[in-house]
Amino acid sequence: MTLLGVPALPLWTSRLWLLFCAVLITVAVPVTVADYDIGLPLAFAVCSVQAGSLALAVNWPRLGAGLHLVATAVVVLVNRDSPDQPWPLPITGLVSLGALLLLLGVRERWTVSVSVWWLSILMLVALVATSPDRYADPDQWGVNLTIYSSYTVTLLAAAIAVGQRGHIRRDLAQARRDVELEQAQRRYVEERARIARELHDVVAHSMSLVHMKALSAPFRLTGPRPADTDAEFNDIARLARAALTEMRQLLRALRSDEDASDPVPQPQVADLHELAAALVKAGTVIDLSVDERAGNTSPIVQLTIYRVVQEALSNVVRHAPAARTRVAVQVSDSQLVVSVHNEPSPRGGFAPVATTRPDRGGHGLRGMRERVSLLGGELSTGPTPDGGFAVEATIPAAA
Repeated sequence: MTLLGVPALPLWTSRLWLLFCAVLITVAVPVTVADYDIGLPLAFAVCSVQAGSLALAVNWPRLGAGLHLVATAVVVLVNRDSPDQPWPLPITGLVSLGALLLLLGVRERWTVSVSVWWLSILMLVALVATSPDRYADPDQWGVNLTIYSSYTVTLLAAAIAVGQRGHIRRDLAQARRDVELEQAQRRYVEERARIARELHDVVAHSMSLVHMKALSAPFRLTGPRPADTDAEFNDIARLARAALTEMRQLLRALRSDEDASDPVPQPQVADLHELAAALVKAGTVIDLSVDERAGNTSPIVQLTIYRVVQEALSNVVRHAPAARTRVAVQVSDSQLVVSVHNEPSPRGGFAPVATTRPDRGGHGLRGMRERVSLLGGELSTGPTPDGGFAVEATIPAAA
């Protein structure tokens, strides 16, 4: 908890500080009255301001410091007519000023505590210089100022060391919280984008097919049919179109700004030939082998196959330009296997190739792994003994 930007003291520390202020005023009033021959009302008023400003400095350090210096100046002025007593500061004034500097050193930046210390020194020197009777005898004030300087410098150094350590710890804690919030926000945005991507992949293609089939059904179906059949198909198409519109709105809200493109029907296994042809034109040699049975799998499985091949070929173009690449999609009774294996690049190095990707759908190895894992499959990637690279995805046939 903080008050006006100053961290609040623990409850036990506040109580201990208030107890110190109470003891200080209890001792300072009778000492001032007895040693300096000052009336009780004036002594009580001045000492109350001194002790009260220390209590005030807990939550308002600068205001408390200002009031305390004013009260100290009044104590010096009313005590200068007592030649046989310590001056310019009585013992209680010495203790209270040291306590103030200790509190400021712990609670405030070092510049504040050092500034208050310098102000106290300048104030005492100025009051000594304006007191001719006391100024004439350095033995009356020189020793006291020396003691005050040594005593307060020691307290100030210790307080600043403790206080700055506390400030550094608080700054580090705040920086850690900022980093955690930033990471949480990034994870939140990434999760929204992932949900949008998967929702899009699962729903958009199927809903588009429903819409197109409903619109084309009256033209594809021949023979006699009830009079209201066309109206029924139109209602189905209208509902599908409304569902697609609502889903696009939802995806715009879920996706980040840089990934807010409108959803469109997603590519399938049959589009692998077009993908390979586009990359062959860009200079990549591709041997494509696709089991025809892969085209009979569900749309989400076909989309996953396409995305795995697409991202793997994109990596080949970026990191092994012009390398011969074998792409195989095989279907068995128990599983579906997608493998992309490229040989070492004949050009050497990792020079990029100027090419236009036919469809930006890949999300790196992480995206491939997420897509395959959603179907209960596994993805393995890594270099091969011949110096190339292989990507292999295994998807259970049940998917």
